[in-house]
Amino acid sequence: MDVILNPKELDEPELKTFTENKVKCSLKRLFWLVRKIKVSYSLVHQSKTGCNQNCLIEFQTFDHQQIEVSVTARDKRTALDMGLKRVYKHVQKIFHKAQKYGRLSKQVHA
Repeated sequence: MDVILNPKELDEPELKTFTENKVKCSLKRLFWLVRKIKVSYSLVHQSKTGCNQNCLIEFQTFDHQQIEVSVTARDKRTALDMGLKRVYKHVQKIFHKAQKYGRLSKQVHA
């Protein structure tokens, strides 16, 4: 699994390592189903609420499906956590469909 970060939004070096570790840790046992994951942060201008940090997570699965998840929260770490929860749910669905329709062997383990 390749973790790609957009360097122009990452002004803090510890945020880069935090993002990489959080991505690898949060996918747990299903990380081998994801080929590439790209994380980028941005600032939402003219937000009427206190939530002004946007996290966009794009990932490509083993069968070349590309999925994007976008989350807006108060800070970058919270946005990343919420986005990775959604990513994990999507990867679980893809894994169960692949097992159900015979694209993967049920004996495959990471």
